[in-house]
Amino acid sequence: MCVAYVLSWPVAEAVAAGFHEVVFVPVLTAAFFERLAAGRIRVALLAAAGLLLIKEDMGLLLAGLGLFLAGMTVLQAWPGRGFWSGSTLAGMAQSMAVTSQPPATASLVSGFATLARSHGLVVNLVAVIVMGLLALALVAAGVTGRRDLARPAVGAFLALCFLAWVLIQDLGFFGGLGTDPNSMIPFGLLAVTGYLALAPAPEPAAEPEPSRPWRTRLRTASVGGMISAGALGVIVLGVVPLATAQASPAASPILAQSLDGGSSPINIAAGDFTLTDQHGRPVSLSSFRGQVVLMTFLDPVCVSDCPLIAQEFRQAGQMLGEHNPHVKLVAVNNNPLYNQAAYIQAFDRQEGLAGNPNWEYLTGDPATLDKVYQEYGVPAETLPAGAMLGHSDIAYVIDQRGRLTEELDMDPGPGTAATQSSFATELAEAANKTLAAS
Repeated sequence: MCVAYVLSWPVAEAVAAGFHEVVFVPVLTAAFFERLAAGRIRVALLAAAGLLLIKEDMGLLLAGLGLFLAGMTVLQAWPGRGFWSGSTLAGMAQSMAVTSQPPATASLVSGFATLARSHGLVVNLVAVIVMGLLALALVAAGVTGRRDLARPAVGAFLALCFLAWVLIQDLGFFGGLGTDPNSMIPFGLLAVTGYLALAPAPEPAAEPEPSRPWRTRLRTASVGGMISAGALGVIVLGVVPLATAQASPAASPILAQSLDGGSSPINIAAGDFTLTDQHGRPVSLSSFRGQVVLMTFLDPVCVSDCPLIAQEFRQAGQMLGEHNPHVKLVAVNNNPLYNQAAYIQAFDRQEGLAGNPNWEYLTGDPATLDKVYQEYGVPAETLPAGAMLGHSDIAYVIDQRGRLTEELDMDPGPGTAATQSSFATELAEAANKTLAAS
């Protein structure tokens, strides 16, 4: 009996010292994230609920959520992912809008999709600032254990979770109770758990801070303050050039490159094909040898991206000279359901391209068009509830010898005058560079 008591003493002391808190917090937290990633949403929720029984060391959970949110903020602000243009958020919201839900929320989601597509730069800037500030607040609350700091941070985080849950959780049904890391309800539960576990502490009496010179204040600045200043600097450095270009009537390619990234250099022979132009005449790609060809794929009944890309090509043609004998602008019909010349001609008239001597809009029968799509890796799929096709927005640069030299992502983003001018400038510069290299 004495030996048993002695052997059990370390266990009893560990339990008395809070050993279970130290053990179960990391285990349950790891189980939550692992089960969430594995798609076991119910098990993940049970693991998160189990954290409610633990009273100590939960500040680390809030800090961990803050670090996770900081990482998501970096991804949200990263150029080339479509967030600054609004296309990514608008696409997610639009997917959510078609799910079964009450009319009020359906109208709200559709309105947000329109806002994101029209003012993507502003919407994403607000999102990045809010997410960054929340990340700093959650980390600070978790490290310091202060409930007065955690209360507004967790409240704002729950509001953000609710907005994301309603607006952009495009996982097939209302609210998006999915199993991906964007599931907002489990993260909201973790935030509440971390807040409830923080022990309230009495507020110390405030004392007036003596006046200090700026050098002293700089030396004693908090880590959070310096991180905030650095984050603000990153935002300013990233947004100011974009805002300046957005306000310019003749934007440089910076907007196009920030929306879709730079071009991809290639060096392969362009697959030849023969189609029919907008005037009903047979035209082969090889007939443009000796000219630089800017080629894209457009749907003549598209009402979203294709008209914007057509305007970008029209402006690029103006920059290069509409009667420039060294450049040809070519579009291939990307909708085999509407392959008649009448649709091509109507599109040209609508976009002001009908009288452009360097413009060729080519079409053909579905089988021939499908071979061209396969040759150039242009997937197309019929969208539900309509004849418009979903397809990628790309353009190719073909040199005078008939070789593909560049591939450009042409997702037009918000389609403002500045972004259209920016894409047109990118196209014109690509053509001029190819001409100069010959």
